Amino acid sequence: MSITSKPGVDVPESIAQMIEGGAWDDSILGHPSRWPACLASALDIMLPSHAQIVMFWGEQYVALYNDAYAPSIGLRHPRAFGRPARENWSELWDDLEPLLRHVLETGETVSAKDRPFYIERHGHPENVYFDISYSAIRDERGKVRGVFCIVSETTERMRSQLALKESEERLQALFSQSAAGIGQTELSGQITLVNRRFSEMLGYKDNELVGMSFKDITSVDDLPEAEKRFEHLVATGESFDMEKRCVCKDGRQVWTAISVSPLRDEKGAVRQVGFIAIDISASKRAQEAERQLASIVASSNDAILSIDLDMTITAWNAAAEKLYGYTGDEAVGQSVLMLLPEDRRDEEPEILRKISAGETIHLYETQRLRKDGRLVDVQLSVSPIYDSNGKAVGASKMSQDITARKEAERLQNVLIGELNHRVKNVFATVMAISRQTLDRDGSGPDEVASFNARLMSMAHAHDLLTHSDWQRADLVDLVKQVLEPYPPEAFDIDGTSVLLPQKAVVSFALAVHELATNAAKYGALSAPEGLVAITWHCDEETGRLTFRWMERNGPAVEQPSRKGFGSRLIERLLAAELNGRSRICYDPAGVVCKIEALLPHDL
Repeated sequence: MSITSKPGVDVPESIAQMIEGGAWDDSILGHPSRWPACLASALDIMLPSHAQIVMFWGEQYVALYNDAYAPSIGLRHPRAFGRPARENWSELWDDLEPLLRHVLETGETVSAKDRPFYIERHGHPENVYFDISYSAIRDERGKVRGVFCIVSETTERMRSQLALKESEERLQALFSQSAAGIGQTELSGQITLVNRRFSEMLGYKDNELVGMSFKDITSVDDLPEAEKRFEHLVATGESFDMEKRCVCKDGRQVWTAISVSPLRDEKGAVRQVGFIAIDISASKRAQEAERQLASIVASSNDAILSIDLDMTITAWNAAAEKLYGYTGDEAVGQSVLMLLPEDRRDEEPEILRKISAGETIHLYETQRLRKDGRLVDVQLSVSPIYDSNGKAVGASKMSQDITARKEAERLQNVLIGELNHRVKNVFATVMAISRQTLDRDGSGPDEVASFNARLMSMAHAHDLLTHSDWQRADLVDLVKQVLEPYPPEAFDIDGTSVLLPQKAVVSFALAVHELATNAAKYGALSAPEGLVAITWHCDEETGRLTFRWMERNGPAVEQPSRKGFGSRLIERLLAAELNGRSRICYDPAGVVCKIEALLPHDL
């Protein structure tokens, strides 16, 4: 390695040897024999010292240092020796020069502990720390000629302290900001420290729990087990975990999952106890709800099973065993397709498609296959099963055996069909007898036809009842059926579905029939441009029905001299049957009939 001040000269083993070897005779300071006595004396003190010492001499602050100091400037040694400080301390000169100048100009000593400096001694930036003491070197006249710097690098200690401080701050932040309750106790169980979260969990203010025993905040039901485990930890040093109920300040109980560990001294002896507690009350409530739900499912009379999106059965209750004949062990893990008849295999993929989209299927009637090969009529309701992210991962199916009901419906349909057949035979017989009787009495053909038309209207009304279990009929269907013989373009119908009670169906059908017959003979339906507007509305809250028949563009209407059968039927019988009132207005522009009725709410 070459020496800056005298190229080609090898570096001696030590700085003292380097000076004695004459390598610095031609340096800025000249031959050591010509150095001032104060500089030589300072050099004699510095070189043998084990302390890190550097001197800065003169106005150029020529650097001289000992072997102990050399490592602190890294790659700059040995070229920095005997050269102006600005050349080799350039990156920190703005920081260092004011310190040196202050000593040189005032003679005052400058000192500091853990003084930070920015240097690039190893070719890369560093922030380092030194304890420094800069004092004046005076000549025999008392003039300050240089600065004598005793330093001690404290970088490693400061970095350790900073790392320790950061670690403590992180631990403090973890302790104070943790979502878990954290604390410690004496070996007696007395609480010495808790974080804010643990106090909040139990409804206490900061430090209110300090001085209390863990026994004071433990439920009496869990206290014996908690004491037993705590004593075992104190005796053996073994950590433990448990779930226990803690008593809040207001008397409430909070379920906690608590992990308790020994805190040891440097010799390994247990001196205190630390704990971490998490509030699991919500989880416990969910577990209890799940347990109750499982109990309900297990004891339900409805067959309940669950499947995943691959159609694999994942749950199967006792009612499902009874309905389908498979035990839980036989069914779980199998494809739900084993319950589907061949002609219904396409149902399950469609159900899963809707379930995957988050839809719920209500009251779906179908057939399923038992283990013994028999078909069973079932009513299904299917709901999605969601994971914690709200994604549908399966389906829960509830099945009700409706075999008995279906059989009763089939029998009812047979009986209704037979009854309908017999009623029609009765109507046919009545029509035949009436025709012969009226002809014999000299009644005209119009009267016979009118009577027969009324009977047919009654028969059609009975048809509507037979198609709706003899309990009710839809007003929409009734109006359409009665007006079927007439051209549809002659009517403007506006009304929603309204169920009429059984006793009013025939009367309402006859009323509409009479209005249509009268319109065809004398009113709007007798003219090419005639139009009948039929509207109705039912208030869902009160059950009040308002029905209006209004004729337009027909012949001029005159008030009849007497009321016929149709008028009396509409104004009296229909009003009575429907618990309301009806009125026919013979407006010259066209007949208007308004019917108001109060329908029972059980429809």
